[in-house]
Amino acid sequence: MSTFRFRIAVPAIGFAALLAAGVAHAAAPAAKIAKAEPAAKAPDALKFDKDDAVAKTKGAFKGTKNFSHDYAVPMKAGQTLEVSLEDKPGTTYAYIYRPGAPQVEGEGRKKWSIHPTVDGTYVVHVFLTQSAVDKGESSTYELTVTRK
Repeated sequence: MSTFRFRIAVPAIGFAALLAAGVAHAAAPAAKIAKAEPAAKAPDALKFDKDDAVAKTKGAFKGTKNFSHDYAVPMKAGQTLEVSLEDKPGTTYAYIYRPGAPQVEGEGRKKWSIHPTVDGTYVVHVFLTQSAVDKGESSTYELTVTRK
């Protein structure tokens, strides 16, 4: 009887180890995606023009040292938020995060237009693509944010 239990226990332990390795492997790609989420530090406030409608800022990324930046945009429900990003060499994109919620649906883009449904601070997350980070590439960008 003990031989029977041993024959079951060994495959069960082996399966558990295989399952644990698979879970650890599945979690590995998530670490690469995590770089596209907002940084832990507070986002920078954008300086809007005298009409409080347009803000422009420039920035640069250097691969593994600096690859994302967040900008805070206070919005009222019913307004329109437009984001435009120009960059060189073309490896920089943006997400928009709602107050207390995940990113607005869609992949990273260079142009966004959304209509906020709640008042609050929206975060424009500008980031270097993961492949550019992995290669240590640099990028410069100009971000234009318009509130209507």
